[in-house]
Amino acid sequence: MKYKDLIQFEPIETVVQLRDANEAAAARQLVRTYVISGEMAGKLTGLVIPQLQFDQPADNKGLMVVGNYGTGKSHLMSVISALAENGELSPYLNDGSVAGAAGKIGGRFKVARTEIGATTMSLRDILTGELEEYLSSIGVNYSFPSAAEVSNNKRAFEEMMAAFHQDYPDHGLLLVVDELLDYLRSRKDQELILDLNFLREIGEVCKDLRFRFIAGVQEAIFDSPRFSFVADSIRRVKDRFEQILIARKDVKFVVAERLLKKTGEQQAKIRAYLTPFARFYGRMNERMDEFVRLFPVHPDYIDTFERVTAIEKREVLKTLSREIKKILEYDLPAIDSSPGPQPLLPPGLIAYDGYWTNLCENPSFRAVPDIKAVIDCSQVLEARIRRLLPGPLTNLWRCG
Repeated sequence: MKYKDLIQFEPIETVVQLRDANEAAAARQLVRTYVISGEMAGKLTGLVIPQLQFDQPADNKGLMVVGNYGTGKSHLMSVISALAENGELSPYLNDGSVAGAAGKIGGRFKVARTEIGATTMSLRDILTGELEEYLSSIGVNYSFPSAAEVSNNKRAFEEMMAAFHQDYPDHGLLLVVDELLDYLRSRKDQELILDLNFLREIGEVCKDLRFRFIAGVQEAIFDSPRFSFVADSIRRVKDRFEQILIARKDVKFVVAERLLKKTGEQQAKIRAYLTPFARFYGRMNERMDEFVRLFPVHPDYIDTFERVTAIEKREVLKTLSREIKKILEYDLPAIDSSPGPQPLLPPGLIAYDGYWTNLCENPSFRAVPDIKAVIDCSQVLEARIRRLLPGPLTNLWRCG
């Protein structure tokens, strides 16, 4: 029995960019391929959609999607904005409850998407410039006054939405911004205070206007020690924003349901294959459901990646895609298997120690002092082992 007979492999090799959702075909593909866990479905139906909708009066706030690199933050924001822009996309969702709730926002918004790169512009200039450019592209003529001409920005947003509703009376306007935290980290103290005050005003205008705002950040900005000196400004921003946290188990769910999706029959075969090995693995019996769902990946692979701060979390999906693609045509290894080319020993799981070869072979990792020090030490040990042990055994210790 080959690995390809036990999983419905769909590789994840590309990085999702928020602006990809500007294209209709790409937006449809992003919605179709987004895997929604039960926890994420609850956040979408209970928090995101109620905050975006404008048919029923509510204390609407801005939204912040919080997740490290590679956890699907940009993909999630692309899906939310695509649904808000096109009501015909909800049937492509793989969760019925979210598809039903999405009708409240489906096709109700015009959507401006942007990613903040390396810039010294103020947050106000960046976002108002993006809004002006987008509004012009859809036939709405409006220019924000300069920051020196206004005492607060709420009136400017009210005027902008009045101009917008002249052409689109039944729509709301959604602004989606990615990579916000990296930008805020680069700001000087006084600049940061002005940026945070503008962010607070954006959150406040969401309550009274059909304007909505979603930002993607790599960590919970409100709890970051980097911004402790502006705690008062952060607290006021927090009052006008809701957070959608992407949990570690959501990443495991994506791996299980997209990379390694399995039918009930395939799961039964995997369970039968793994059961004889359970006595050799601590807690495999108790975690058998998890081992089956993630097969052929060891469940601790993803947990370990979460603790490696020097490696972007999207790397786990790309690495697993490559490793699984290599073994699809191989037979599952067995204890009494005959000699032959096998990428894995019984029970044939891809474990996190296999990533060591990637670390050794990728020159970019040597630029990280901690990783370089470990690799250098391992190569010294490897050289000593090669001198002490017979030739055939030295193949057991190899750095790539």
